[in-house]
Amino acid sequence: MSDAKSATRSLELLLLGGTLLFYIAVTLLASRPDLIWDEGRYLWFAENLTQGFYVTPEKPDVINGPGYPLVLSALLMVKTPLLGLRMLNAVFMALAVWFSFRAVLPYAGKRWALGVALVTALHPSLVRTAPYLMTEALALCCIAGFAWAFTAALRSEKSNWGMILAAAFAFAWLTLTRVFFGNVIMASIAFLMLLLPFWKSQRTVLWRALAVLALAFAMCVPWLAYTKSKTGETLCWSTNGGELLYWATSTHEGENGHWFSEEDAQNKPELVANGHRDFYKANYYLPVKEREAALKKKALENIRANPTGVLKNCLSNWGRLIFGFPRSYQAEELIMLVLVAVNGPLVLAVLTALWVGWRCRGTIPAEILILALMAFIYLGGTSLLPGLPRYTIVVWPWIGLGLATIVSRHLKVSLSPKLLPP
Repeated sequence: MSDAKSATRSLELLLLGGTLLFYIAVTLLASRPDLIWDEGRYLWFAENLTQGFYVTPEKPDVINGPGYPLVLSALLMVKTPLLGLRMLNAVFMALAVWFSFRAVLPYAGKRWALGVALVTALHPSLVRTAPYLMTEALALCCIAGFAWAFTAALRSEKSNWGMILAAAFAFAWLTLTRVFFGNVIMASIAFLMLLLPFWKSQRTVLWRALAVLALAFAMCVPWLAYTKSKTGETLCWSTNGGELLYWATSTHEGENGHWFSEEDAQNKPELVANGHRDFYKANYYLPVKEREAALKKKALENIRANPTGVLKNCLSNWGRLIFGFPRSYQAEELIMLVLVAVNGPLVLAVLTALWVGWRCRGTIPAEILILALMAFIYLGGTSLLPGLPRYTIVVWPWIGLGLATIVSRHLKVSLSPKLLPP
Protein backbone atom coordinates (compact mmCIF):
# COMPACT_ATOMS: atom_id res chain seq x y z
CA MET A 1 0.00 0.00 0.00
CA SER A 2 1.37 3.43 -0.99
CA ASP A 3 2.02 6.13 1.60
CA ALA A 4 -0.87 8.23 0.23
CA LYS A 5 -3.34 5.35 0.48
CA SER A 6 -2.08 4.47 3.92
CA ALA A 7 -2.55 8.06 5.10
CA THR A 8 -6.06 8.15 3.66
CA ARG A 9 -6.97 4.87 5.33
CA SER A 10 -5.64 6.15 8.65
CA LEU A 11 -7.72 9.32 8.27
CA GLU A 12 -10.81 7.23 7.59
CA LEU A 13 -10.26 5.15 10.70
CA LEU A 14 -9.67 8.31 12.74
CA LEU A 15 -12.94 9.82 11.48
CA LEU A 16 -14.86 6.61 12.13
CA GLY A 17 -13.45 6.03 15.62
CA GLY A 18 -13.41 9.68 16.61
CA THR A 19 -17.05 10.22 15.64
CA LEU A 20 -18.11 7.07 17.46
CA LEU A 21 -16.36 8.15 20.67
CA PHE A 22 -17.64 11.71 20.35
CA TYR A 23 -21.28 10.64 20.10
CA ILE A 24 -20.93 8.09 22.87
CA ALA A 25 -19.71 10.95 25.08
CA VAL A 26 -22.50 13.27 23.91
CA THR A 27 -25.12 10.59 24.60
CA LEU A 28 -23.76 10.02 28.08
CA LEU A 29 -23.69 13.74 28.85
CA ALA A 30 -27.24 14.26 27.51
CA SER A 31 -28.65 11.15 29.20
CA ARG A 32 -32.01 11.56 30.91
CA PRO A 33 -34.53 9.00 32.24
CA ASP A 34 -37.61 10.39 30.48
CA LEU A 35 -38.56 10.35 26.79
CA ILE A 36 -38.53 13.60 24.81
CA TRP A 37 -39.60 14.79 21.34
CA ASP A 38 -40.63 11.80 19.17
CA GLU A 39 -38.91 9.15 21.28
CA GLY A 40 -42.15 7.80 22.72
CA ARG A 41 -43.68 7.20 19.31
CA TYR A 42 -40.68 5.35 17.90
CA LEU A 43 -40.38 3.26 21.04
CA TRP A 44 -44.10 2.43 20.93
CA PHE A 45 -43.85 1.19 17.35
CA ALA A 46 -40.72 -0.81 18.21
CA GLU A 47 -42.44 -2.45 21.17
CA ASN A 48 -45.39 -3.31 18.93
CA LEU A 49 -43.05 -5.03 16.48
CA THR A 50 -41.65 -7.22 19.25
CA GLN A 51 -45.23 -8.45 19.75
CA GLY A 52 -45.84 -9.14 16.07
CA PHE A 53 -47.82 -6.08 14.94
CA TYR A 54 -47.19 -2.44 14.02
CA VAL A 55 -50.36 -0.45 14.69
CA THR A 56 -53.37 -1.26 16.86
CA PRO A 57 -57.08 -0.93 16.03
CA GLU A 58 -57.25 1.84 18.64
CA LYS A 59 -54.34 3.73 17.04
CA PRO A 60 -54.32 2.76 13.34
CA ASP A 61 -52.13 5.66 12.21
CA VAL A 62 -49.04 4.76 10.20
CA ILE A 63 -47.38 8.11 10.86
CA ASN A 64 -43.83 6.92 10.25
CA GLY A 65 -42.30 3.94 8.50
CA PRO A 66 -40.85 0.90 10.23
CA GLY A 67 -37.19 1.53 9.38
CA TYR A 68 -36.10 2.89 12.76
CA PRO A 69 -38.56 0.89 14.91
CA LEU A 70 -37.30 -2.32 13.26
CA VAL A 71 -33.76 -1.52 14.41
CA LEU A 72 -34.94 -0.65 17.91
CA SER A 73 -37.10 -3.76 18.15
CA ALA A 74 -34.08 -6.00 17.57
CA LEU A 75 -32.40 -4.41 20.60
CA LEU A 76 -35.57 -4.56 22.67
CA MET A 77 -35.72 -8.30 22.06
CA VAL A 78 -32.48 -8.65 24.04
CA LYS A 79 -33.67 -6.30 26.81
CA THR A 80 -31.42 -3.37 25.89
CA PRO A 81 -31.94 -0.43 28.29
CA LEU A 82 -32.92 3.05 27.11
CA LEU A 83 -29.34 4.35 27.23
CA GLY A 84 -28.19 1.43 25.06
CA LEU A 85 -30.93 2.16 22.52
CA ARG A 86 -29.82 5.78 22.37
CA MET A 87 -26.17 4.76 21.99
CA LEU A 88 -26.99 3.09 18.68
CA ASN A 89 -27.11 6.51 17.04
CA ALA A 90 -23.38 6.89 17.73
CA VAL A 91 -22.79 3.95 15.39
CA PHE A 92 -25.04 5.46 12.71
CA MET A 93 -23.27 8.81 12.98
CA ALA A 94 -19.84 7.21 12.68
CA LEU A 95 -20.94 5.33 9.55
CA ALA A 96 -22.52 8.48 8.10
CA VAL A 97 -19.25 10.38 8.50
CA TRP A 98 -17.25 7.56 6.94
CA PHE A 99 -19.67 7.19 4.01
CA SER A 100 -19.61 10.97 3.44
CA PHE A 101 -15.81 10.91 3.28
CA ARG A 102 -15.78 7.96 0.88
CA ALA A 103 -18.40 9.56 -1.38
CA VAL A 104 -16.51 12.86 -1.82
CA LEU A 105 -12.97 11.43 -2.07
CA PRO A 106 -12.99 10.36 -5.77
CA TYR A 107 -14.42 13.69 -6.90
CA ALA A 108 -12.70 16.36 -4.82
CA GLY A 109 -9.80 14.78 -2.97
CA LYS A 110 -8.95 14.23 0.66
CA ARG A 111 -9.24 17.78 1.96
CA TRP A 112 -12.74 18.35 0.63
CA ALA A 113 -13.79 14.87 1.73
CA LEU A 114 -12.57 15.69 5.23
CA GLY A 115 -14.45 19.01 5.22
CA VAL A 116 -17.76 17.43 4.19
CA ALA A 117 -17.26 14.62 6.72
CA LEU A 118 -16.58 17.08 9.56
CA VAL A 119 -19.76 19.02 8.81
CA THR A 120 -21.61 15.70 8.90
CA ALA A 121 -20.04 14.87 12.25
CA LEU A 122 -20.33 18.21 14.02
CA HIS A 123 -23.41 20.01 12.71
CA PRO A 124 -25.33 21.35 15.73
CA SER A 125 -28.69 19.98 14.54
CA LEU A 126 -27.20 16.48 14.60
CA VAL A 127 -25.31 16.89 17.84
CA ARG A 128 -28.59 18.02 19.38
CA THR A 129 -30.77 15.12 18.15
CA ALA A 130 -28.38 12.14 17.96
CA PRO A 131 -28.32 11.44 21.73
CA TYR A 132 -32.01 10.55 21.63
CA LEU A 133 -34.32 8.08 19.87
CA MET A 134 -34.69 10.25 16.78
CA THR A 135 -34.31 9.21 13.14
CA GLU A 136 -31.76 11.79 11.98
CA ALA A 137 -28.70 9.61 12.62
CA LEU A 138 -30.11 6.58 10.79
CA ALA A 139 -31.46 8.72 7.93
CA LEU A 140 -28.10 10.46 7.57
CA CYS A 141 -26.31 7.10 7.55
CA CYS A 142 -28.60 5.85 4.76
CA ILE A 143 -28.26 9.06 2.74
CA ALA A 144 -24.47 9.11 2.98
CA GLY A 145 -24.25 5.40 2.23
CA PHE A 146 -26.54 5.89 -0.75
CA ALA A 147 -24.39 8.75 -2.07
CA TRP A 148 -21.28 6.57 -1.93
CA ALA A 149 -22.83 3.46 -3.50
CA PHE A 150 -24.95 5.37 -6.03
CA THR A 151 -22.11 7.46 -7.45
CA ALA A 152 -19.78 4.45 -7.52
CA ALA A 153 -22.38 2.41 -9.40
CA LEU A 154 -23.10 5.14 -11.95
CA ARG A 155 -19.50 6.07 -12.76
CA SER A 156 -18.31 2.46 -13.07
CA GLU A 157 -17.19 1.40 -16.55
CA LYS A 158 -19.15 -1.85 -16.26
CA SER A 159 -22.40 -2.50 -14.45
CA ASN A 160 -21.57 -2.99 -10.79
CA TRP A 161 -24.61 -4.83 -9.45
CA GLY A 162 -23.14 -5.02 -5.97
CA MET A 163 -23.12 -1.23 -5.70
CA ILE A 164 -26.48 -0.94 -7.46
CA LEU A 165 -28.06 -3.26 -4.88
CA ALA A 166 -26.27 -1.48 -2.01
CA ALA A 167 -27.56 1.91 -3.22
CA ALA A 168 -31.09 0.52 -3.63
CA PHE A 169 -31.06 -0.99 -0.14
CA ALA A 170 -29.78 2.27 1.41
CA PHE A 171 -32.50 4.28 -0.31
CA ALA A 172 -35.20 1.77 0.58
CA TRP A 173 -34.23 1.77 4.27
CA LEU A 174 -34.04 5.56 4.15
CA THR A 175 -37.58 5.64 2.78
CA LEU A 176 -38.84 3.27 5.45
CA THR A 177 -37.21 5.57 8.00
CA ARG A 178 -38.31 8.89 6.48
CA VAL A 179 -41.31 8.05 4.31
CA PHE A 180 -41.25 11.37 2.46
CA PHE A 181 -38.40 9.92 0.40
CA GLY A 182 -40.95 7.60 -1.17
CA ASN A 183 -42.21 10.66 -3.03
CA VAL A 184 -38.61 11.46 -3.98
CA ILE A 185 -38.23 7.97 -5.49
CA MET A 186 -41.37 8.34 -7.61
CA ALA A 187 -40.65 11.90 -8.73
CA SER A 188 -37.02 11.05 -9.56
CA ILE A 189 -38.09 8.08 -11.69
CA ALA A 190 -40.50 10.33 -13.59
CA PHE A 191 -37.85 13.01 -14.23
CA LEU A 192 -35.22 10.50 -15.32
CA MET A 193 -37.66 8.84 -17.71
CA LEU A 194 -38.32 12.25 -19.26
CA LEU A 195 -34.58 12.82 -19.65
CA LEU A 196 -33.92 9.53 -21.45
CA PRO A 197 -34.89 10.73 -24.97
CA PHE A 198 -32.88 13.95 -24.63
CA TRP A 199 -29.73 13.09 -22.65
CA LYS A 200 -28.53 10.50 -25.12
CA SER A 201 -24.86 10.72 -24.16
CA GLN A 202 -25.69 9.58 -20.62
CA ARG A 203 -28.30 6.91 -21.25
CA THR A 204 -26.21 4.21 -19.56
CA VAL A 205 -25.96 6.33 -16.42
CA LEU A 206 -29.67 7.12 -16.54
CA TRP A 207 -30.62 3.45 -16.88
CA ARG A 208 -28.42 2.53 -13.93
CA ALA A 209 -29.98 5.29 -11.85
CA LEU A 210 -33.44 4.05 -12.82
CA ALA A 211 -32.43 0.52 -11.86
CA VAL A 212 -31.38 1.72 -8.40
CA LEU A 213 -34.61 3.66 -7.87
CA ALA A 214 -36.82 0.88 -9.22
CA LEU A 215 -35.18 -1.65 -6.91
CA ALA A 216 -35.53 0.73 -3.95
CA PHE A 217 -39.22 1.16 -4.73
CA ALA A 218 -39.68 -2.60 -5.04
CA MET A 219 -38.14 -3.07 -1.59
CA CYS A 220 -40.75 -0.67 -0.19
CA VAL A 221 -43.73 -2.48 -1.76
CA PRO A 222 -44.40 -4.58 1.40
CA TRP A 223 -44.79 -1.34 3.36
CA LEU A 224 -47.15 0.09 0.74
CA ALA A 225 -49.15 -3.14 0.81
CA TYR A 226 -49.40 -2.83 4.60
CA THR A 227 -50.56 0.79 4.52
CA LYS A 228 -53.14 -0.09 1.85
CA SER A 229 -54.49 -2.85 4.07
CA LYS A 230 -54.91 -0.33 6.90
CA THR A 231 -56.14 2.70 4.96
CA GLY A 232 -57.47 1.43 1.63
CA GLU A 233 -55.23 3.98 -0.11
CA THR A 234 -52.80 3.06 -2.89
CA LEU A 235 -49.25 4.47 -2.60
CA CYS A 236 -49.91 5.66 0.95
CA TRP A 237 -46.51 6.30 2.53
CA SER A 238 -47.96 7.65 5.80
CA THR A 239 -51.18 9.00 7.30
CA ASN A 240 -50.14 12.47 8.44
CA GLY A 241 -49.91 14.25 5.09
CA GLY A 242 -53.28 15.93 5.61
CA GLU A 243 -52.28 17.19 9.06
CA LEU A 244 -49.06 18.71 7.70
CA LEU A 245 -50.90 20.40 4.82
CA TYR A 246 -53.51 21.73 7.25
CA TRP A 247 -50.91 23.62 9.28
CA ALA A 248 -48.80 24.62 6.26
CA THR A 249 -51.81 26.42 4.73
CA SER A 250 -53.26 27.95 7.91
CA THR A 251 -53.04 31.74 7.58
CA HIS A 252 -54.79 33.03 10.69
CA GLU A 253 -53.35 36.14 12.30
CA GLY A 254 -50.09 35.23 14.03
CA GLU A 255 -49.64 31.93 12.17
CA ASN A 256 -47.00 31.31 9.51
CA GLY A 257 -47.27 27.62 8.60
CA HIS A 258 -45.61 26.30 11.74
CA TRP A 259 -46.81 22.83 12.84
CA PHE A 260 -48.67 22.25 16.10
CA SER A 261 -49.52 19.02 17.88
CA GLU A 262 -53.00 17.66 18.57
CA GLU A 263 -52.70 18.85 22.18
CA ASP A 264 -51.56 22.34 21.12
CA ALA A 265 -54.46 22.69 18.69
CA GLN A 266 -56.98 22.12 21.45
CA ASN A 267 -55.29 23.77 24.43
CA LYS A 268 -53.09 26.65 23.26
CA PRO A 269 -55.24 29.79 23.72
CA GLU A 270 -54.11 31.48 20.51
CA LEU A 271 -54.95 28.39 18.44
CA VAL A 272 -58.29 27.88 20.19
CA ALA A 273 -59.17 31.49 19.33
CA ASN A 274 -58.36 30.77 15.69
CA GLY A 275 -60.87 27.93 15.58
CA HIS A 276 -58.48 24.98 15.51
CA ARG A 277 -59.98 23.25 18.55
CA ASP A 278 -63.44 23.21 17.00
CA PHE A 279 -62.09 21.86 13.73
CA TYR A 280 -60.03 19.16 15.47
CA LYS A 281 -62.97 18.03 17.62
CA ALA A 282 -65.14 17.71 14.51
CA ASN A 283 -62.62 16.01 12.24
CA TYR A 284 -59.42 14.78 13.89
CA TYR A 285 -60.97 11.72 15.53
CA LEU A 286 -62.69 10.42 12.43
CA PRO A 287 -61.43 7.15 10.88
CA VAL A 288 -58.01 7.72 9.32
CA LYS A 289 -59.18 7.88 5.69
CA GLU A 290 -61.99 10.32 6.50
CA ARG A 291 -59.75 12.43 8.73
CA GLU A 292 -57.12 12.75 5.99
CA ALA A 293 -59.79 13.74 3.48
CA ALA A 294 -61.18 16.40 5.85
CA LEU A 295 -57.74 17.86 6.59
CA LYS A 296 -56.77 17.98 2.91
CA LYS A 297 -60.11 19.53 2.00
CA LYS A 298 -59.55 22.26 4.58
CA ALA A 299 -56.01 22.83 3.27
CA LEU A 300 -57.37 23.35 -0.26
CA GLU A 301 -59.95 25.78 1.11
CA ASN A 302 -57.16 27.69 2.85
CA ILE A 303 -55.17 27.93 -0.39
CA ARG A 304 -58.15 29.19 -2.36
CA ALA A 305 -59.09 31.68 0.37
CA ASN A 306 -55.63 33.21 0.85
CA PRO A 307 -53.00 32.09 -1.72
CA THR A 308 -50.72 35.00 -0.82
CA GLY A 309 -50.76 34.00 2.83
CA VAL A 310 -49.94 30.40 1.94
CA LEU A 311 -47.02 31.63 -0.18
CA LYS A 312 -45.76 33.62 2.81
CA ASN A 313 -45.99 30.42 4.86
CA CYS A 314 -43.79 28.65 2.29
CA LEU A 315 -41.21 31.43 2.52
CA SER A 316 -41.33 31.26 6.31
CA ASN A 317 -40.82 27.53 6.06
CA TRP A 318 -37.53 28.04 4.23
CA GLY A 319 -36.43 30.09 7.23
CA ARG A 320 -37.42 27.23 9.55
CA LEU A 321 -35.70 24.62 7.40
CA ILE A 322 -32.42 26.51 7.42
CA PHE A 323 -32.34 28.56 10.62
CA GLY A 324 -35.22 27.26 12.76
CA PHE A 325 -37.35 30.41 12.67
CA PRO A 326 -39.92 32.01 12.50
CA ARG A 327 -42.27 29.94 14.65
CA SER A 328 -45.86 30.78 15.54
CA TYR A 329 -46.72 31.74 19.12
CA GLN A 330 -43.38 30.49 20.48
CA ALA A 331 -40.28 32.24 21.77
CA GLU A 332 -37.23 31.63 19.60
CA GLU A 333 -34.47 29.45 21.04
CA LEU A 334 -30.77 30.26 21.38
CA ILE A 335 -29.99 27.39 19.00
CA MET A 336 -31.28 29.74 16.29
CA LEU A 337 -28.16 31.92 16.66
CA VAL A 338 -25.92 28.86 16.37
CA LEU A 339 -27.74 27.77 13.22
CA VAL A 340 -27.39 31.22 11.69
CA ALA A 341 -23.64 31.13 12.37
CA VAL A 342 -23.23 27.61 10.93
CA ASN A 343 -25.85 27.38 8.19
CA GLY A 344 -25.39 30.93 6.93
CA PRO A 345 -21.91 30.26 5.47
CA LEU A 346 -23.07 26.85 4.20
CA VAL A 347 -25.96 28.47 2.33
CA LEU A 348 -23.60 31.03 0.78
CA ALA A 349 -21.24 28.23 -0.26
CA VAL A 350 -24.11 26.27 -1.84
CA LEU A 351 -25.36 29.34 -3.73
CA THR A 352 -21.83 29.96 -5.00
CA ALA A 353 -21.56 26.33 -6.09
CA LEU A 354 -24.89 26.60 -7.93
CA TRP A 355 -23.70 29.70 -9.79
CA VAL A 356 -20.37 28.12 -10.71
CA GLY A 357 -22.03 24.83 -11.54
CA TRP A 358 -24.48 26.48 -13.93
CA ARG A 359 -21.65 28.22 -15.77
CA CYS A 360 -19.64 25.00 -15.94
CA ARG A 361 -22.56 22.59 -16.22
CA GLY A 362 -21.05 20.67 -19.13
CA THR A 363 -18.17 19.49 -16.93
CA ILE A 364 -20.13 18.15 -13.94
CA PRO A 365 -20.33 14.34 -13.78
CA ALA A 366 -23.78 13.01 -14.70
CA GLU A 367 -24.20 11.12 -11.42
CA ILE A 368 -23.60 14.34 -9.45
CA LEU A 369 -26.27 16.11 -11.49
CA ILE A 370 -28.74 13.28 -10.86
CA LEU A 371 -28.01 13.38 -7.14
CA ALA A 372 -28.50 17.17 -7.20
CA LEU A 373 -31.86 16.67 -8.91
CA MET A 374 -32.94 14.32 -6.14
CA ALA A 375 -31.79 16.79 -3.49
CA PHE A 376 -33.81 19.56 -5.17
CA ILE A 377 -36.89 17.33 -5.31
CA TYR A 378 -36.56 16.56 -1.61
CA LEU A 379 -35.97 20.16 -0.54
CA GLY A 380 -38.67 21.50 -2.86
CA GLY A 381 -41.23 19.07 -1.51
CA THR A 382 -40.17 19.61 2.09
CA SER A 383 -40.52 23.37 1.71
CA LEU A 384 -44.25 22.93 1.09
CA LEU A 385 -44.78 21.34 4.52
CA PRO A 386 -43.96 22.53 8.05
CA GLY A 387 -40.21 22.05 8.43
CA LEU A 388 -37.34 22.12 10.89
CA PRO A 389 -33.55 22.43 10.42
CA ARG A 390 -33.12 18.72 11.15
CA TYR A 391 -35.17 17.94 8.04
CA THR A 392 -32.66 19.80 5.88
CA ILE A 393 -29.38 18.64 7.37
CA VAL A 394 -30.08 14.97 6.64
CA VAL A 395 -29.39 15.58 2.93
CA TRP A 396 -26.11 17.34 3.64
CA PRO A 397 -24.04 14.41 2.24
CA TRP A 398 -25.73 14.93 -1.15
CA ILE A 399 -25.37 18.71 -0.99
CA GLY A 400 -21.81 18.53 0.31
CA LEU A 401 -20.80 16.09 -2.43
CA GLY A 402 -22.11 18.40 -5.15
CA LEU A 403 -20.59 21.48 -3.54
CA ALA A 404 -17.17 19.86 -3.15
CA THR A 405 -17.17 18.48 -6.69
CA ILE A 406 -18.00 21.83 -8.29
CA VAL A 407 -15.95 24.19 -6.14
CA SER A 408 -12.83 22.01 -6.00
CA ARG A 409 -12.71 21.79 -9.80
CA HIS A 410 -13.78 25.24 -10.88
CA LEU A 411 -13.14 27.80 -8.15
CA LYS A 412 -9.61 28.72 -7.20
CA VAL A 413 -8.72 31.27 -4.53
CA SER A 414 -5.37 33.00 -4.78
CA LEU A 415 -3.83 36.14 -3.31
CA SER A 416 -2.54 38.90 -5.49
CA PRO A 417 1.24 39.46 -5.16
CA LYS A 418 0.42 43.01 -4.02
CA LEU A 419 -1.45 41.63 -1.02
CA LEU A 420 1.32 39.28 0.09
CA PRO A 421 3.75 40.49 2.75
CA PRO A 422 7.25 41.41 1.50
